[in-house]
Amino acid sequence: MGAEPVWHDVSGVGDIRAELVGVAEQLGGAYRHAGVARARIAEAVALLAGLGEQHGAPLVPVELRRAAEELDRGLGLISGGATAVADIDARL
Repeated sequence: MGAEPVWHDVSGVGDIRAELVGVAEQLGGAYRHAGVARARIAEAVALLAGLGEQHGAPLVPVELRRAAEELDRGLGLISGGATAVADIDARL
C-alpha cells in the first residue's frame, strides 16, 4: 500500500484549491502508471498468444487477462476521480 495521507490545515478556498491541485497531480500519476502497466500486460498477452498459436496450446494465463480487466476498471475509476476533483474545483 501507499503512504498515509498527509492532512493539512485548510482554512480558505485558496487552500482547498491548492489541495485539489495536489490530488489531481496524484491521480494523474496513478493514471499514467496504471496505463503503462496496462500496455505492458497487453504486450505480454499478445506475445503469449502468438507463441501459443505456434505451439498449438494457449499460453495466456486467465489471471493475466483478469489483471488487464482490473486495470481497465481501475483506469476508469481513476479517471472518474479526476473528473470529480475537477468538478469540485470548478464549483469553488
